[in-house]
Amino acid sequence: MAAAWVRLCAIVLIGVSSAGALAKDKTAIVVGGGLAGLTAAYELQSKGWQVTLLEAKAGMGGRSGLATSEWIGNNKTQPVLNQYLEQFKVSTLPAPEFVRTPGYLIDGEYFSAADLATKQPATADALKRYEKTLDDLARSIEDPLNPAANSTLFALDQMNVSTWLDKLQLPATARQLINQQIRTRYDEPSRLSLLYFAQQGRVYRNVSDRDLRAARLPGGSPVLAQAFVKQLKTIKTSSPVTAIVQDKDGVTVKVGAVGYQADYLVMAVPLRALAKIQMTPGLDNQHLAALKGTNYGWRDQLMLKFKNPVWESRARMSGEIFSNTGLGMLWIEPALKGGANVVINLSGDNARLLQAFGDKQMVDQVLIRLHAFYPQARGAFTGYEVRRYSTDAGMGGAYLAFGPGQISKYWRLWERPVQRIAFAGEHTDALYPGTLEGALRSGQRAASQVQDLAAGKSFDPVKSVAATAAAGTAAAVAAKDKGGFFSNLFGGASDKAEKAPAKPEPVKVEEAKQDKPGFFSRLFGGADKPEAKAAPIAKAEAVVPAPAPAAPAPAPAVVAKEEPAKAAPAKAAPAKPAAHKPAAKQAQKPAAKPEPVKKATAKAEPAKKAVVNSQAKAD
Repeated sequence: MAAAWVRLCAIVLIGVSSAGALAKDKTAIVVGGGLAGLTAAYELQSKGWQVTLLEAKAGMGGRSGLATSEWIGNNKTQPVLNQYLEQFKVSTLPAPEFVRTPGYLIDGEYFSAADLATKQPATADALKRYEKTLDDLARSIEDPLNPAANSTLFALDQMNVSTWLDKLQLPATARQLINQQIRTRYDEPSRLSLLYFAQQGRVYRNVSDRDLRAARLPGGSPVLAQAFVKQLKTIKTSSPVTAIVQDKDGVTVKVGAVGYQADYLVMAVPLRALAKIQMTPGLDNQHLAALKGTNYGWRDQLMLKFKNPVWESRARMSGEIFSNTGLGMLWIEPALKGGANVVINLSGDNARLLQAFGDKQMVDQVLIRLHAFYPQARGAFTGYEVRRYSTDAGMGGAYLAFGPGQISKYWRLWERPVQRIAFAGEHTDALYPGTLEGALRSGQRAASQVQDLAAGKSFDPVKSVAATAAAGTAAAVAAKDKGGFFSNLFGGASDKAEKAPAKPEPVKVEEAKQDKPGFFSRLFGGADKPEAKAAPIAKAEAVVPAPAPAAPAPAPAVVAKEEPAKAAPAKAAPAKPAAHKPAAKQAQKPAAKPEPVKKATAKAEPAKKAVVNSQAKAD
């Protein structure tokens, strides 16, 4: 009996030892040192994989912003983010009340939301009418994971947001503020799919601003990036990948003349960067089209540093502020080492027009505008930092912002692995793109998929589904302006209480009257003339790709020949990040294995607004 017991113990010990050896032999390469890539590398390494992370730049953190304070959501809205903050013991501070809702800088005067209701009731009422109409539009999407579920919703993807806003006939000031909100968080309204905008509204529906700005993360998202970096064993910076070769035995990644080999790979770079990498075998036509055709928001971000605040008070001028003239979106915060900072996002077409400007020239123009509102600005100014996402060859833009027709073509395309490659990045998360939460969730999913691939699981290739009938119906529905579903969505007569004045002056006429002509008037969104001339409704696409895979598999494992270790998908519940919030019920789902498209998902309560906190964005 004793001998049998000894033999049994020996067998168990040998089995445990062998499993550990096998885990150590699994190898993976992660390309991209943003938060998505860092998450994937960390999750794989924690499961026993040998991971090499390759980052093209000299530093880590990807598209982390310049803000030295990042307002983040609570566990309900950003569960995965909060999971890692707790795990790495990264401390946060409670958010003060005055940053819980946005403020407005209108013609040089600051207004809180309460001020707006009493001092500019017409503008406040117009903003409420816009929010209600957007909420109605978002409510029409039953399942945010399958937004183009029928021909009526499919038609929304053929329209741009600017066309929809034109139909609301908003007063000029309200339209300017709304345009600025949208371009700051996504892109120019004329370049944004109405279906994507509504889908994001559905995700954040009924999520309060208080939950979105529950705490302050001193140092911003780079602090979280460095917490990941400390956990990883092998990181190689200044290592831009030039080529990737896949075969039946593994993956070879070229960095100049140096080659790295592994069993599997996680690609966690923006689509513009991926397009510059030579892949063998090459991607199929749908993926290649997505690389070139997927729209990204444009942004130039400036941090202006001051010896002391030049505005009214820290309590009134703090948090996220939208301006109708001259300054885009402002983010005002105390500096870590004294003084005060103003982070300004110049976005959309404003950023596109600034491509040719030098950094100093651009900062000077912004200072001129700020000085007009606050005469002490020049004397207190001490320096600046600039980050240009759009002109950076490795980024090619700020964050995913599907244009008209692009959901119909590319929805959830990058959630599926291609042979031995799994994809991560904010652009691969269907619920929270452009946010810290989305980046972290995507890294968890990609790591789980790698493990599943190593375990022998296969993923169905992306399929294109002919939708001639649906497209035809969508075009017919889109053509309707009166009565029924679209009458309600576009602010028609069915909602008399929210209706615009009987004879509203067209937005473009009002804007033209209010704005002084000239380059900088257009540049900083004073007149928003480009918005008035929004492109007409695009024709419905003839082909629509199959809906995204019901449940992206956990990240693939590295070693092809070794026995795969059991995948342990992350259990952190996905939720909309400060920038994008998930529905209340969806926040309870594990991030690593998004649930397949179900009606249950449709019942989840998404966050409150499609427009969310732009500070919680990172990849």
